[in-house]
Amino acid sequence: MLKSIKAALLALVLPLAASAATFEEGKHYEVIAERGTKKPEVTEYFSFYCPACNNFEGLIDQFTPKLDEGVKFKKSHVDFIGVRDPEHQKMIATALATAEVLPQKKQIVSAMFNHIHTKRGKFNELADIKDVFVAQGVDGAKFDKMYKSFSVRTKASKMARQQKQLQEKGALSSVPTFIVSGKYKLVLGRESGVTSPEDIAKLINYLASK
Repeated sequence: MLKSIKAALLALVLPLAASAATFEEGKHYEVIAERGTKKPEVTEYFSFYCPACNNFEGLIDQFTPKLDEGVKFKKSHVDFIGVRDPEHQKMIATALATAEVLPQKKQIVSAMFNHIHTKRGKFNELADIKDVFVAQGVDGAKFDKMYKSFSVRTKASKMARQQKQLQEKGALSSVPTFIVSGKYKLVLGRESGVTSPEDIAKLINYLASK
């Protein structure tokens, strides 16, 4: 009986070990820091102005439910795609930071992408962004309050700071870029063979558990 149980456990462990063994540094991921974050997470560095990021949204919806419990998915907006005005980029990043603290976050992110890539609209001023939030059920007064709040401004500043740190390391030059626990950069696409939602989730879970 004991042998049967051991054999069954071994049968479960071996596929997992084999899967982990298929991921190689330099091919499937790059190590970009000596230390990682205290808690496991994966951050997508992206831009609402990036067509590839827009197209990747569907894939994100497929792989995030497959992430291990406790692995948090985050988004961070970069300022080197689209409009070349620093203040404009800061406004967009602050809009994302505002969305992050609202229950309509997912709908707002989708609507922001849709405004640019489907409707071919522009965010010329803050009122244009506010309109998108209000259309997703956010109270206008609440948007004004949250957008100007210290916590949201701090979150937006953190995005800019982390972007700069990654750029200085040469780890962030295009989007979307995925960083696991601040230590590992995913290598996705034909080069690595990691393209499906299942494989992306497996790679993230593998790195998050290291």
